Amino acid sequence: MQPTRLHVQVNPASALAAAFTEARIRGGLPGQVTMRFGQTPEALEEGLAEAEALLLVGSAPLHDLPRRAPHLRWISYTSAGVEWLLQAGLPPGVTLTNASGTHIPKAAEFALLSVLMLNNQMPFFATAQRAHRWVPKPAGTVAGQTALILGMGALGGAAAQALSRQGLRVIGNSHSGRPHPDVTLMTQGDGFRAHLPETDYLVITLPLTPATHGLVGAAELDLLPRHAGVVNLGRGEILDADALAERLRDGRLAGAVLDALPQEPLPPDSPLWDTPNLVITPHCGLYDPEAYAPRCLDAFFANLARFQAGEPLQQVVDPARGY
Repeated sequence: MQPTRLHVQVNPASALAAAFTEARIRGGLPGQVTMRFGQTPEALEEGLAEAEALLLVGSAPLHDLPRRAPHLRWISYTSAGVEWLLQAGLPPGVTLTNASGTHIPKAAEFALLSVLMLNNQMPFFATAQRAHRWVPKPAGTVAGQTALILGMGALGGAAAQALSRQGLRVIGNSHSGRPHPDVTLMTQGDGFRAHLPETDYLVITLPLTPATHGLVGAAELDLLPRHAGVVNLGRGEILDADALAERLRDGRLAGAVLDALPQEPLPPDSPLWDTPNLVITPHCGLYDPEAYAPRCLDAFFANLARFQAGEPLQQVVDPARGY
């Protein structure tokens, strides 16, 4: 058997770059693999010329791949969001896999944290603190309240499990509408809108696709009760942040936690920074710096063994769906 030709391209500007070192990757490779490692545009060109498999950390220019990478059959991306890769126009013979599921343990914790912050008025208290105002606002427990989760993939499933264990009633929504053990009621497609009036916490864990872009706008937000809170752990473009901010300012919604923003990094002059009753985390809520890279690489090495054996890969992205 000829050795599999692997190129690893790490963008030094990526937040993940320090965790995906050449030594760590080389040390976990199965047998019969020749690996090139690069961090420069020149190294990418040299690697693509021969590579059958590409492990990609961070973004890279991947246009015109049929010419630049005539032997390429598989791209493994170390993040879950692949919208920019699909926009690059991958050749039909190239399989794309991502890091779907790697965030599961942290997603469960952060989704629960966000809902508990909203229930316990933490965005409200943070706003009052900045204004030097003492405004007691006690709250009960989350048990018996309702969370509506948009997107029941790995992130949404983790959130559903964590929230249901705290006694919340969970309504799920997905493209397929498949049942989930931690979901009381599963909806499909646009069916989630009928349940917004009974929702205490709207939790967004969707990937960004043409179908989800702008899915939650002013009309959807206006269906939520005034006491409701919004959590976005998916992609910023799914939620109309300006419409959300307007409703937080005038009291039509109670609070929000956004880990995904419409523009990242969020510009210093964005009005979102000063929106009342809003907690912003800079798209790091689901990242575990100690565990992410080992879990991601374990999945990659397992897929690499499948690739060599001619077996179906896991974490495969469906270009038609965008995830």
